[in-house]
Amino acid sequence: MNELLKRCAADIEAAASCRIALDQQVRAYDLLEALLDPSGPQVAEDAAQAYLQAYSANAPTVDVSALKVELEARMEPLRAAMNDARFEAAAAASLHEFAKEVFDTWQHAGIFARRRALRELRERAGFRLESHRIGNYVAKTFDLQNEAQARFSRTQQAVFAADVAYKIKPGTFAAIYDMLKSR
Repeated sequence: MNELLKRCAADIEAAASCRIALDQQVRAYDLLEALLDPSGPQVAEDAAQAYLQAYSANAPTVDVSALKVELEARMEPLRAAMNDARFEAAAAASLHEFAKEVFDTWQHAGIFARRRALRELRERAGFRLESHRIGNYVAKTFDLQNEAQARFSRTQQAVFAADVAYKIKPGTFAAIYDMLKSR
């Protein structure tokens, strides 16, 4: 039981850091609360019987290796999108840091250093930057950075919500049944 509680704490951390969908966590902890409730021992027995029946029905028909191959095929586009979003977020953060450096140069350097820094920022940004609005670029790149980070967080959440590889293990139903039976 202590190991189960440690696992639940790890799951709560994973949910808080957006690695697992929160609605899945809410459902899981509603079930856990029902299982741990001392006034309802019948819930544990019912859950144990349901898991045993599901295990008995599905154990001979499930090809775990084919399931893993199919899972990898489905996860590949999600992981590619997450990697693209990670790259965009890193590039946006780098652009924002560079914009802050250019703003500092614009405030404290000479005319040639100012023009060179602005030209480099224009090249890196990929959009037109006017010299009399240099302070706005820091804010604009900050907004771009936040948008890119939000896109990355959404794609990361989608990957972690869809990744069920940790569930594909032989004997999962039997282990859950044994745990519930020992309660």
